[in-house]
Amino acid sequence: MRKAWALFGLWLGACSSAAPRDGAPEPAHPTLAALVPAPQPAPRAPRSLRPMRVVVGGDVIPHRPQLDDPASVSAALAPLAPLFESADAAIVNYETATGSIAANADAPMSLAARPEWMRAVAAANVTAVTLANNHACDLGRRGLAASVGTASAIGLGALGASVGDPWQAQTIASQDGKRVCAVAWTTFVNDRRRGCAEAGHLAIAPANREGRARVASAIESARHEGCDAIVAIVHGGEEYAPQTPAMLALARAAADAGADAVVIHHPHVVSPLVVYDAKDGRRVPIFASLGNLVSNQGESWTPAYPATQSNRRLVYMNGWTRLGMIADLSFRLGGGPQKLARWGYHLVFVDSDHVLDKSNPHPHIDARTLDPVADAAIVDKLARDAAGPREIFDDACWMEKRGAASPPCRP
Repeated sequence: MRKAWALFGLWLGACSSAAPRDGAPEPAHPTLAALVPAPQPAPRAPRSLRPMRVVVGGDVIPHRPQLDDPASVSAALAPLAPLFESADAAIVNYETATGSIAANADAPMSLAARPEWMRAVAAANVTAVTLANNHACDLGRRGLAASVGTASAIGLGALGASVGDPWQAQTIASQDGKRVCAVAWTTFVNDRRRGCAEAGHLAIAPANREGRARVASAIESARHEGCDAIVAIVHGGEEYAPQTPAMLALARAAADAGADAVVIHHPHVVSPLVVYDAKDGRRVPIFASLGNLVSNQGESWTPAYPATQSNRRLVYMNGWTRLGMIADLSFRLGGGPQKLARWGYHLVFVDSDHVLDKSNPHPHIDARTLDPVADAAIVDKLARDAAGPREIFDDACWMEKRGAASPPCRP
């Protein structure tokens, strides 16, 4: 199925019957047709909109040299392409700027990817990318503009960054005039030396009172502009740690303003799903951290080692950085305030051949859904880590554990 990115109008025809003109003579003898009531058309059954499904994944990172080649990210995302294809919209976080890798060769913490890299991401049936993250300005204003321009050139939705208003909601899925929209932003950027953050092309709102007010304003505007459902996607938190109270407060503010689901990424490790009762009575899932989707982090970890080292920032041996989450959302845009009908998540594990051959600078890397049976060794090792988010393995919303083809959790 193909995903829609433009809003199509719904034209409803109105039927009318002609009345006799004033002064027209009555017939002398009633005809048979006048004596027998005309059959009335059966009432039209209300149109039932099928659910619209949106999946949202975490960080896709062009680590050098392991993942800077477009072919490498294409191979990494290939196992997830059928899942993305099954949804009306598939969104991932494009954790980089777009431009010359050579320009960032002396800055190992900065990220850059050629335009072909984004094309490879899109080829995995991804329909939109969030550009609002802390690496969006790693190449300055030019790198951000290249990200926006490349997405536009290949027909990929760009969320959280724009040559116009980056806060404007973007349609990510539509059906019969009903729209699911996304509002995306980041809480900070790494590189502020080149004026990129101040240019007004990137949606930025810190996790404080002012940021919560900015986010609420954007989501309320999306409602007024005709979005029938809204997914809020935010980049923030503390790396390699559970999601922070400030970020969860920001997520609750988005839900109270009208967001139907809130998705967060940046910490590079997952946090458990939280369901929040919004002020208007809706139940809103908050995916507190999706973790990584494709990265080279945790490249030396296997279930033979502890889940993490005492220093969680030793990422090459942090098993949790190999695990990601994909939010799976099902919307029914009929009557009633609860637009999100069901939700769930997929757990994703990143396989890396680095553990087999550490001398290879370009190991094969792929991201696949975690199988609770076949991957029992991985699940068992991580689930015994008292300092990790082990609740995710027992949550009824984990779809593979339930054997669920559609999101299993509901309001």
